[in-house]
Amino acid sequence: MTTLPTASGRKVAAELSRLSRPQSWLLLLVLAMFVAESALGLVFPFAVGRMVDVVIEGSDGRTQWPWLAAGLLGAALAGGVLAWQANVRLAGVSQSVIAALREEFVVGALALDRDLLDSGDVVTRASDDVAEVSDGLPYVLPQLCSAAVAIVVVAAGMTAVHPWFLAAFAVVLPLQWLTLRWYLRTAPAVYAEDRRAHSERGRQVLGTLGNLPTVRAHRLEKRQLGLIRQTTWEVVRWSMRTRIVQNRLFGRLNVAEAVGLAAVLAVGVLLAGNGTASPGDVTAAALLFLQAVTPIGALLHVMDDVQQAFASLSRIVGVSAGAAAGAPEAPLIDGGHAPSTMVELDGVHFAYRPGHPVLHDVRLGIDRGAMVALVGASGSGKSTIASLVAGLHEPESGEVIRRIPRADLALVTQESHAFMGSLRENLLLACPDADDGRLVAALCAVGGQEFVEWPEGLDTLVGHGGRPLSVAQLQRLALARVWLADPAVVVLDEATSEAGTAEAESLDAAARQVTRGRTALVVAHRLSQVRGADRIAVLDRGRIAELGTHEELLEAGGSYHALWHAQPR
Repeated sequence: MTTLPTASGRKVAAELSRLSRPQSWLLLLVLAMFVAESALGLVFPFAVGRMVDVVIEGSDGRTQWPWLAAGLLGAALAGGVLAWQANVRLAGVSQSVIAALREEFVVGALALDRDLLDSGDVVTRASDDVAEVSDGLPYVLPQLCSAAVAIVVVAAGMTAVHPWFLAAFAVVLPLQWLTLRWYLRTAPAVYAEDRRAHSERGRQVLGTLGNLPTVRAHRLEKRQLGLIRQTTWEVVRWSMRTRIVQNRLFGRLNVAEAVGLAAVLAVGVLLAGNGTASPGDVTAAALLFLQAVTPIGALLHVMDDVQQAFASLSRIVGVSAGAAAGAPEAPLIDGGHAPSTMVELDGVHFAYRPGHPVLHDVRLGIDRGAMVALVGASGSGKSTIASLVAGLHEPESGEVIRRIPRADLALVTQESHAFMGSLRENLLLACPDADDGRLVAALCAVGGQEFVEWPEGLDTLVGHGGRPLSVAQLQRLALARVWLADPAVVVLDEATSEAGTAEAESLDAAARQVTRGRTALVVAHRLSQVRGADRIAVLDRGRIAELGTHEELLEAGGSYHALWHAQPR
């Protein structure tokens, strides 16, 4: 299994910067609000310090108390309003960034090579990691901004009281820095492993539930339960390690704060003793220190949430960035006129696993407006060729030449789906501008008149929680989407093979209607589907064993001749 990519710290920072750039003016406004709020926070320690001096001096404070009280009340109210506004506006920015991240994650997951997709990991990233970022980012960002600004403003305030108080305050910085350095060196790997363990557990649970019939058929219940138990205990182990890291962080923070406060008080005693500072100055300095270490402590405390959010962000951005950095689309080849061959496989070799080749030196061209059919035994490589033509995989060697953009190619497999929503919404996925008349025409073209005759018609709810659709109805819905999309090239990978015998003939007619007038590659389950093909390629163990028309292959008396006479029609 190939794991989904994880973005580097630099890539995550660049992505956040790019997504927040349209609202940079709002971020500047938020920064100004945090600065003003921190400046107003200086009123409290200076006012209390002045009150202490008034009391100790024994002077008449009747003229000062009202002003000091009014200053405290006004600063508290104004600071609260500013903090509230800054948090609200910053939350709006963070939520818009999170929404953009969600959208780009989905786009990236859909664009990744199918070999990179693993349902458990994708679901874990789309649910747990997105939830972690959604819950953590709006909480962490205000804390980070407020703490960073408050530290600078409080340091300026301590300098204004006396520069030596700033020197005492600086004693705590190396301790805090060592704590932060230790945490940043230790925590990222622990949290990354914690998220990986959650993802692996989700993969095992979803894989077991999604393949429950196979698990039961092969009596793999104990094996799967053992794997789930093992991954669950792995989650517990890494969760415990994250708690240990957190406890060590908080212990070091408490030691640093105690040392810093002792240093400030010691300096205050010396300055008060020689008359350089008043008791009110010492009080103000102590309160300022507490105001400084509080945001520092808060900053380091939220580092726990920062690490969790960052680990999730790197997994989310890894998907969207991994898709964007994936293999570029093959260039459109244009010889100056309409080419006769729309798609060509030139010496293609392919293997899903190294050392286990599936295709060997496949050479096949699909001419404009022609229908090429692939037949052969199961495992001969038919669906692999279809996936290569559709761009789901890239060859190990050789080349798949498409003389059309991939967007002008449609693939229908035997696994058709209805999305949760109305029948109209399901059809509009292929052609958003189509009116109801064109939607009805598409359904009728593939033999889906029954859809139109339903009481709710196009408003009928289908998919999860809606009207259940049979396999044949799902295949008609998929073919109707192709009819609406009107692509230049259609790839049908056993698109009608899951239907019962009673529906087979009508679905074959629907498939012919969809491929009429278009370049088509058809992987056939029933040979009756390909009798009218322009060319039929017979595959045998990853090689094209025979190639020709229906009549030519029958006359040759080879593999196709044997298949034709062996299969009931």
